[in-house]
Amino acid sequence: MPTQDTASDLVFSYAVLNRGKNAAIVRLEVGPNGVDFAHDYETVIEAGGIEIMTPSRFMHFTRLSIRSKLTGAPTLIQVYFQAQRAEMRPVHEFHFLREKR
Repeated sequence: MPTQDTASDLVFSYAVLNRGKNAAIVRLEVGPNGVDFAHDYETVIEAGGIEIMTPSRFMHFTRLSIRSKLTGAPTLIQVYFQAQRAEMRPVHEFHFLREKR
């Protein structure tokens, strides 16, 4: 699964569907630079199952690592990535007025 640049996403999630006949292990990983990643969340998705995955920690990049639970027993995985992007606006706007004395 390709790495996603999620720095400007307010909310995002992966819908992971196991369309195959064998269970899959899916790991959600986050990282600061697109090269180094830390384990955030891991789950087993049984055949015919679905899991919605959202990281519990924020980092600039996010990716999924997927493998069959049983060595030599492949499965078919379908992944949807959905996000709501942030519009880049100032969070606070300050106006200072100077009084004449």
